[in-house]
Amino acid sequence: MSRGLERKLLIIGAAWNMITALLTIFNYYSWFNREGAQRLETVDLNTAIAGSQMVNNILQIILIFGIFMLVGAIITFLVAVKIRDNEIQKKVVIWIGFWAVVQLLSMDLIGVSIYLVAFVVYLAKNKAIKMSYETAV
Repeated sequence: MSRGLERKLLIIGAAWNMITALLTIFNYYSWFNREGAQRLETVDLNTAIAGSQMVNNILQIILIFGIFMLVGAIITFLVAVKIRDNEIQKKVVIWIGFWAVVQLLSMDLIGVSIYLVAFVVYLAKNKAIKMSYETAV
């Protein structure tokens, strides 16, 4: 049984994650840095010191999240390329399920929907492959 649909869905999901990760790393990071600096210009010295430390901590979290999503997108793309037809690969199911949960926790509704569809289709084809092996034996 061909895994073409799952492969395409995972590549689309990886591309989506790549786009959002790059937007997070470059656009959102620089915007937050710029806005944080502007807000701290008019406050007193103690608030500026505490606020700049808070802005730096949030910037680190934004950068780590963007890099995490970028690495996840690369892994998802590699998983999509390595999917074999007519085989049940349990690690692929685990990865797709895990990454769908990550998308849900990050509130990425487009990513959740892509990965959930890929997950359901993969499981349905696993069931069909199991049934074909049972009838052959």
